[in-house]
Amino acid sequence: MSHNTSIAPERDQKLLEEFSLSAVPTLRKLLTTIDEDEHELYVYLQSDHTQFVTEILNIDWTTGLMWLGTPYEKALSSNCNASTAYVMVSFPDGVKVQFAGVGILQSQYQGADALRIAIPKTIVRLQRRNYFRVMADEELNSQVKLEIPAVNSPISLIDISLAGCGLSLQTSPSLHQAGEVIPDVRLTLPDGEGSMLVELVVRNIKPMADHPEMVQLGCEMKTLERGSERRLQRFLLATERRQRANLHSID
Repeated sequence: MSHNTSIAPERDQKLLEEFSLSAVPTLRKLLTTIDEDEHELYVYLQSDHTQFVTEILNIDWTTGLMWLGTPYEKALSSNCNASTAYVMVSFPDGVKVQFAGVGILQSQYQGADALRIAIPKTIVRLQRRNYFRVMADEELNSQVKLEIPAVNSPISLIDISLAGCGLSLQTSPSLHQAGEVIPDVRLTLPDGEGSMLVELVVRNIKPMADHPEMVQLGCEMKTLERGSERRLQRFLLATERRQRANLHSID
């Protein structure tokens, strides 16, 4: 939970140049990981700032083409064409990568609507694991449930990312120590797919001065079931969008 980053594309030209990769074996490995591990692609269209989420359907290394799924809201990609400039961001193995290009063509893959782009010639890969974090507002805490064995008091989230979470609960600080592993934790998201099993590792402990019976824990979090990371990633993206929309409505 020590490194947090936005899902938005990196714009710093120096960073883009410093971490740009073009070796074919490296590009193939990164794209194959995104494809086979079903990591999502966050697509940003340069012209009108439209953004949507998709995934890789197929990579044809012979032709140099890649097929992507259409977004849930198909209208978001309906105007894409050969002139569409884009940046795509993904997080294979927790490392932020991005690539840019021009041309998102309407296509078909296995009989269904799809998008087609050229396989990128370069990919920017940051050198450390990065995670975007969302702060836990009242709505998030009403949607998400964290259940820790032997803890019967309410648990409130402070923030959450793919890497971990901050939480507050009623307990004595002396009952916890850095490095403590909390197994068999259940995390329930509002996606109707049931709870997921996670493991927490306590990294920092902070007593609450105003509420001595409460403590804040900063924990690393490891998902233990296939598909769980993807579910959490989707929820975090939806929450970030909701919170941004709320801020704009206030403005």
